[in-house]
Amino acid sequence: MTSKATKLPDVYGENKAAPVAAGGIGDKAFATGTTILEVKEMAETGVKVVGGQDGPVLSSMITLAEKLVDVGKVVPFIAPAFVILKIIIDIEQKAREVDEKCLDLMERINFLVSHLIVLERIHNVEAMMDTLTVVLQKVQDTLKEAAALIEAYRKQSKIARRLRTSNTQNFEQMAGKITTCSSDLMMSLQIQQTGDLSILKRGVPRDRIAENFIRENGGQETINNDPELVKKFAGMVNLTMSDQVMEQMQSNMQELITKNQSQIEAIVHESSSNNVALMIKAIATHQRELEAELKLTCVQCEKEYNVSTNGPESCRFHSAVGNYNRYHCCQKTSPCQKGYHQPEHHSKYPYSSFFLWSYGILAPSDTVAYWVKIKEIDLNNDDDTTGQVVRVGQLIRWRSWGELVSTPLMLVNVGHVQDDMPHYLEVFDVASLEDTRKTILKTGQNRIFRNAPETETASFSMGEWVLDEETQQIAGIKLTVRVASSKTPTVCIVPLDPLLLKMPDEASVEYLSRCSGAVFKPGRPYEFPETIQRGPVIPSKRLREPRSFRTKISSPNIPILLTPAWEMVANNHVTLANNREDRFRGTWRALNRSPLSSQKQTILLSAKFEYRLVGEPTYRPVKSFALRDGVKLPLTIAPSQAIDIPWEFLVDKPEHCQGGSLLAINYAHLTVRQPLRLRVTFTDIEGEEVSLIQEYVHGVMGATCPEPEDLGFFFVDKIYECQRTTAKVSVSPYPERYFLDISAGNMPKNKITEVDLHKIVAKAEKTGITEVDMKLGHKDMGIDWTIWALVDLSCRRVYGFKVLLYHGSMTKDKVSASLGYAPCPIYGGDDLETRPIQYAEESKVELNVAHWEDVAVIEDDDIDNEAMIPIGTSSPLPAESVTPIPAPVSVPVPEPFSLESLMPKPSTTEITPEPAPLVGPDGSTDIFPSAAPRMITSAENPVVVKVIDKHTTIRTERIEIPILSLLPPVKVPSPPPMPTFHLDPLISQYSAALSAPIQATPISSTTSSPVYSTSSVTPATPVPTFSVEMLMAKVAALEVRLEESERRDALLTRILELEKKLEGTTATVSSLVNPATAASTLSTTGPFQSERVSALENHIVSIDQKLDQLAGSLDKIATLLSR
Repeated sequence: MTSKATKLPDVYGENKAAPVAAGGIGDKAFATGTTILEVKEMAETGVKVVGGQDGPVLSSMITLAEKLVDVGKVVPFIAPAFVILKIIIDIEQKAREVDEKCLDLMERINFLVSHLIVLERIHNVEAMMDTLTVVLQKVQDTLKEAAALIEAYRKQSKIARRLRTSNTQNFEQMAGKITTCSSDLMMSLQIQQTGDLSILKRGVPRDRIAENFIRENGGQETINNDPELVKKFAGMVNLTMSDQVMEQMQSNMQELITKNQSQIEAIVHESSSNNVALMIKAIATHQRELEAELKLTCVQCEKEYNVSTNGPESCRFHSAVGNYNRYHCCQKTSPCQKGYHQPEHHSKYPYSSFFLWSYGILAPSDTVAYWVKIKEIDLNNDDDTTGQVVRVGQLIRWRSWGELVSTPLMLVNVGHVQDDMPHYLEVFDVASLEDTRKTILKTGQNRIFRNAPETETASFSMGEWVLDEETQQIAGIKLTVRVASSKTPTVCIVPLDPLLLKMPDEASVEYLSRCSGAVFKPGRPYEFPETIQRGPVIPSKRLREPRSFRTKISSPNIPILLTPAWEMVANNHVTLANNREDRFRGTWRALNRSPLSSQKQTILLSAKFEYRLVGEPTYRPVKSFALRDGVKLPLTIAPSQAIDIPWEFLVDKPEHCQGGSLLAINYAHLTVRQPLRLRVTFTDIEGEEVSLIQEYVHGVMGATCPEPEDLGFFFVDKIYECQRTTAKVSVSPYPERYFLDISAGNMPKNKITEVDLHKIVAKAEKTGITEVDMKLGHKDMGIDWTIWALVDLSCRRVYGFKVLLYHGSMTKDKVSASLGYAPCPIYGGDDLETRPIQYAEESKVELNVAHWEDVAVIEDDDIDNEAMIPIGTSSPLPAESVTPIPAPVSVPVPEPFSLESLMPKPSTTEITPEPAPLVGPDGSTDIFPSAAPRMITSAENPVVVKVIDKHTTIRTERIEIPILSLLPPVKVPSPPPMPTFHLDPLISQYSAALSAPIQATPISSTTSSPVYSTSSVTPATPVPTFSVEMLMAKVAALEVRLEESERRDALLTRILELEKKLEGTTATVSSLVNPATAASTLSTTGPFQSERVSALENHIVSIDQKLDQLAGSLDKIATLLSR
């Protein structure tokens, strides 16, 4: 059964359970101590301790014994001292006569025991147990010896007491022990004795008559053995001598004392055992009661407690939040405050765990659905925490992303929740709100909380309950907020349904007055001037795509085709860039179109690099050039073989860009305004020339563009450095944290809140200046900018921003500037009063920039038009037929190469009877198309095409691709003209499949060095169109090729026969001259000739197979056309 706890009011007037554990245990443990006065009396006397009829010393001892009972409640271990005193008191009460020695010893004992009473007044005696245990044990031992001495002395007759001189010695020794014990006790308790200490220092009373009698009659031994002398002394002192006197005189006093001490110890042990047993029983009973009681968890210290043991010093906590185990309230780790345990969070006084709990509710946006939230800031103070805040709403969840609450709860907050500011935060349910209503009806006090004294009227927050006059139910909450910068407070009433704890349907917050710092909605949109931009501007897109050009040859006898492998790049690595020249790099692919059977190699002896900028009339030599990757002149190109020629060249930068500290990376200063064209001319061993033009067009570099969230975007450019310095006004990505982002250059963003805008308006109202410098701009080496806020005094809001931007001090000649405006979004809420707008009075701003001569951007010219192939158009086919002679050729494939780029686009051609040179657009015969042979097929295995990322390191690999060489055209009659028509989709797909090229891409490698290049543009393959004339032409071409093949095969066969006869004749002649040499010759030439014959036969068979396949394909096409 749980013991009842007395209700005591706490420091806040609430009734709390008073602690009963300490007092209850002491009472129960020492209830037996108080009954020791009624237990069996010593020596079967049955005499009660009554102090009224005893002497003052004995009465004092009885009083001390009674006090020891109270002391035992605090210090249980002094119970044996009480038992010893009870024994001495019983002995003295039985004696009923006064003895000076016993009286002196008792007085000394009283003095010693009186110091034990001090233990009751010691606050924390448990802390002194270690030092007191030894002294108290010595006190108990001394009291036992004193009690034994008194008992032994009282058992002697009066004659024996007086005639035994050892009694005096025993009492003297005991007095010394008591003195020493008292001194130790006093020192341990640090008692400043102010009383008379003569009791301990005076001499023990002496019996002069007995001493003189013993000295006159031969000493103590003589008297102890002579009954006559004892009888004589009895007569002298008028006493009667009994039979036991001589026995007592002859007994050993020390043995008697020891015997009596043993008896006292037995009695003390018996009494202590009973006392301890009762104490343990009481403690066990109390512990069972505590275990049966419900345990609660304190929200202040997070420990479990029982209501019955909850006291004013039970809980220890901090009154402020902490950081790294150091708390703001005391800068220590150990708790500095104490009070009652609390089962629920409250705002009666600050404690550290309350702030963590409250921040978890107030900080997130998904925990409370606010009905009203008013936050007023003192605009005259830079500290935003000096404002006032009130909040009322429905509690949705206890923590962010937590479970929804199942019962209606209402949150009320008045004042900022900080450990150094007064605040109120409570969560009400229906029952607690009803208790609040009853309290209001009893006390008549409807105020919830006010965070400032009544005398403070300039800045405060306050909440009050509103009761319905008829039903006396809580009908709402009245909130009042005011700050020092406002002339009037904001007062509103939040209606409330007390049963559902929510606002009634179709009800709204009623504002009785508003703060004088409120904003208003503009009557119409604001209009701003256009942005003024001075100086050069980096283009936001590429000028155009680079052109493609044809190979130009000096003679039709040169079988070389040149084509770029990919786009030219400039300064494509930081180690390649310098401040004097621009470095360009590229790779060309050179293809020897000679048939493999011709065994005609082409050797390029020299190269000449020239360039010009678009718009310039002539080419000029580059500053220097070189071939890369170990490629050196002369270059030998085998028939039907393609090789890569990597190169680089240097040209001087413009004069105004030379010597600067900024390097051009991935672009060239020279080509910022104009494209560059490179013309490379190779000369072969016969003095013939072949050349090709490649163009470089500056890409997009440094052109930072505005983002969708930017309200204002302002910039100044350094066009030759490809650098753009910007200033932006943007909408915040986190509207719940701040309102706007304002940034410039590489500086961190400035986060602007609505409070900042209110302060700007207050400053404008105070000074009358509506164009307010926001003090965010700065001047340094990279940027010089200023931003002003434009204030509408009518609507009391910032409606826009004006920004002025220059380059910083690092730029000597400031030729760029930007002056523009950015609108400010509407802020302040939705239910705003509308007012007409009033523009700010702006100061005039002049853009101080140096003169900048705009350079005309030249996109293109017509100087190289005769050799130009626009991207995406088809190049004409050569006016010649081809004879397929498949043979494996090794072709190096770098990144990102496609065989499709080497192929001409299919088109109808006119077959001429005689070979004729190619004719260019201008009628010249020195133009050759920069494309590979039209058809590229695989003899056996298809080429594996693998798509790779442009960042992958490329490894050049040689793959076997059989190609068909171009042969001189054969004269055939022209076919009759026939009308063209559209093919069936099935025929188109089939015919396209016959002429579809095979593309090869490089294989990535992680071990080779990187190749710096831009991505190449591969033109799409146009869908060929077929007609009857084209088919007829193909049939005629195949017939001619077949005849030519047969004629050539017969010729080759005849040549081999002649070679055999010649070798046989040579061997016969040699054998006549030197038989050994002839034998060796035959051994070497015989197998060689057989191998050549076998290869030739296989070659002829493969040609026949190909011709059969082509003839079959033409038959199928003809069959489809006839349907």
